[in-house]
Amino acid sequence: MTALAGPLTVAGSQILDAAGTPVRLAGVNWGGAQQDEMIPYGLDKLDRHAIIARIAGWGLNHVRIPFALGTFVSSNGTPKTAPAKAARLAANPDLIGMTPAGVYAQLVSDITAAGLYAIPNQHLLWPGWCCSQDDNAGLWYNDNWPSATFTNTWLLVAALFAGNDLVGYDLHNEPRPATIGGQLRTPTWGTGNGGSYPTDIRAMYQATTGRIRAVHPGCLVFCEGLNYAADLTGWAAHPVTGAGVVASIHDYPWFHPAGQAQAAYDAQMDAAAGYLVTSGTAPLWAGEFGANTDVPLAAMQSGWLPQFISWASRRGVHTCWWELGATAVLGTEPTTNAVKMQAGQREAYGLMAGQDWAGTQADLLAMLAPLIP
Repeated sequence: MTALAGPLTVAGSQILDAAGTPVRLAGVNWGGAQQDEMIPYGLDKLDRHAIIARIAGWGLNHVRIPFALGTFVSSNGTPKTAPAKAARLAANPDLIGMTPAGVYAQLVSDITAAGLYAIPNQHLLWPGWCCSQDDNAGLWYNDNWPSATFTNTWLLVAALFAGNDLVGYDLHNEPRPATIGGQLRTPTWGTGNGGSYPTDIRAMYQATTGRIRAVHPGCLVFCEGLNYAADLTGWAAHPVTGAGVVASIHDYPWFHPAGQAQAAYDAQMDAAAGYLVTSGTAPLWAGEFGANTDVPLAAMQSGWLPQFISWASRRGVHTCWWELGATAVLGTEPTTNAVKMQAGQREAYGLMAGQDWAGTQADLLAMLAPLIP
């Protein structure tokens, strides 16, 4: 990996480094801070600097780091002061005694110190497992988490990293329906609706982008599409405007019919989001794409994953694999309180391998090579 030189900027559908040279972002999601115990995966397994060195050694140049609003504050916006669970930091004893927010800030600082770009992502309102419409986190607020808490938490996060040229912000994860005020409310794009229960995701992005860039000038801001981040068709008529704005999609096998041909796949993806790149409108970042690595290698080498890799490499799409970790942490779905992920269970989407995180999914990394600059 060649260290990135920030700040990064946007020109048409390209992302440029500090010298004005186009860059291709290829990264991995490092989850955990958004879940019940609010600590990124693996800090009980390996020294974080060793993990970061492995990410860079794979040729990747950025890390998306999900958090929940509740990682930083209570629903009324009061900062959390309780220390993080020490057992989750066993391999990083210098972090013991810090709050989850403090651990998060230190991890971002260490990632960027290694020359990697870091992208904090507001993944949930309450900490827990994501995502379904049952978690009531599909909009940027709900009956328990006011819109003001969302905005003020982002301003808090932006202030933490305002002097860091290698930090950008992914504003809201996978917009989807949520039950608020006793009614199921579906996110919209460009409708301009306000009132007590606004749903216009694009309007929220526009307002939040301006406020974040007032705190952290020159940063990139990533804006996800509707329908679990799979649909950016609304951007054509109602773009998020301003400097440093990057459009973001997610893609997984379940967004596509079984047996889909490459041409049909390309057409679906271009209609949903790829047109932004081919028209020179905006950079496009697949902030999540991933697949189950427990299937036989031959199954991974056919079907959806090679189709995504082919499309993204030909279109010049920036990409970020879900997920880094070999093992999971506790994940309870907000609202329903259903346990969706047990601590210590195998993370089948992880690039790391083994309960001790000592291994690597080498076959998967070889498949991803066309996406890695």
